[in-house]
Amino acid sequence: MKRKFFAGMVLFLCSIAFSFAQDDTKTNIEGLYRKTLDNGMQIFVMENNSAPLAYVEIAVRAGAATQTPENAGLFHLYEHLMFKGNAKYKSQQEFTEAMNRLGVGEWNGTTGVDRVNYFFTVPSSVVRDGMEFWSYAIRTPNIDEGELEREKGVVLSEINGKFTNPSVISSFFFMQKIFPESPWRVDSSGDPKTVQNATVEQMKKIQSEFYVPDNAALFVGGDVKHEEIFKYAKEIFGDWKRSSKKAEFKEPPSKKVSDKLVKLVFADKSMSDSFVSARYALRGPDGETDSGDTYAADVWATLVDEPGGVFTSTFTENKILSIPDSDYVAAGYYTQRASGLVSFYSYMMNDGNPVEKSDEFVRVIENDLLEKMLDPASGFLKGIKNAERKLEDSRIYQMETATGILSNLSSFFASCGADYFFNYDENISKVTESDVQGFLKKYVEGKNGVLLVTVSPSVFEKYKSDFLNGGFEEVTSDKAFWWR
Repeated sequence: MKRKFFAGMVLFLCSIAFSFAQDDTKTNIEGLYRKTLDNGMQIFVMENNSAPLAYVEIAVRAGAATQTPENAGLFHLYEHLMFKGNAKYKSQQEFTEAMNRLGVGEWNGTTGVDRVNYFFTVPSSVVRDGMEFWSYAIRTPNIDEGELEREKGVVLSEINGKFTNPSVISSFFFMQKIFPESPWRVDSSGDPKTVQNATVEQMKKIQSEFYVPDNAALFVGGDVKHEEIFKYAKEIFGDWKRSSKKAEFKEPPSKKVSDKLVKLVFADKSMSDSFVSARYALRGPDGETDSGDTYAADVWATLVDEPGGVFTSTFTENKILSIPDSDYVAAGYYTQRASGLVSFYSYMMNDGNPVEKSDEFVRVIENDLLEKMLDPASGFLKGIKNAERKLEDSRIYQMETATGILSNLSSFFASCGADYFFNYDENISKVTESDVQGFLKKYVEGKNGVLLVTVSPSVFEKYKSDFLNGGFEEVTSDKAFWWR
């Protein structure tokens, strides 16, 4: 679990977006350059001549976070259509053959919560052709009735494949409890009925409102020169017109989860009878509106990841929880545009009543742990400077490759706002004990979250009445998906 949180933090450190109009394209990161075209499209170039290759990616600020109940799932469907041909490559076959001629080995497109992106790596000698390839794909996809109907089946198969996956069922159930007012904004796969009934007009509406230059960015890195890439970008994308219909991003109504703690229990066939798993999550800072709070959140998430520290010892020394050692308890925070979460995790030995253990897990967080984290005398906050150094080291590590920094930069271009990345070190260095305390008071103290307890089917049957009488709701597939 800790490796997972560390990886999340590394990704977070590379969050970036730009809003500027200036001649100076050099940044405070060696080899990294930036430019904004007159139409608002942002260009990022990372020079690294270690291999004769060039990474090319185009990203759009769209996905689940920008969905409504009426179009949930259509951004994913639109992503698929981009591979079906366009104004230059008339069919999927021509599209694929063009990539083969470019020497593309691996390519992909993804639709996530905050971003839709498309990327591949080509020999640096054909980087201009690679940029032009994605220009045609993103600007002139084949949006016709025939291609749309054919691709619906592919997307529906992906959605239907999730219905029996235990981890997907529990995750979807969990997330709709944390985001009760707008669960579709964290579900990029969407409603299968909406996908099935999608029209060409709906696809074109998404294109005109979201696939516009001032909502997109191009990322190029490797054995390239930034002057050439900027020149090519202007030639290729400069005539892409801004849209007067660009969709406005709407922040979710509130961060309120519930008037009381929400408790869920899931009987998972893959779970061992020997363990009880617990996850407790609350709403955290969002990149769109609470970016100032994310620095303290990052420092806090690094402080808790200290083996044998105040955080882990508070759990492992509790006899009721029976947590084997510090590797079986963790916490984390990951910034997203409008769905940031503060999460706590544990694996407990199943040597007692799992209901009592689960309730104790939350009690420890809300009382024992919170009290220690807020108290300077406990020692939890004394490692702030060390935590800040760890964050800086993590970012340096992430910058070792052009692809590494650009792919993560792309992710957070969609979620964190202007100059965030370039000011990150400075803002992290300013985080104080009172800032971390303020973060905990604002997002954890007195707030209600969602507890998900996972046990094996046999353990659930044995303690089913205890769970239900204890206020737990059983996670079931028929209620896991918000559109049902």
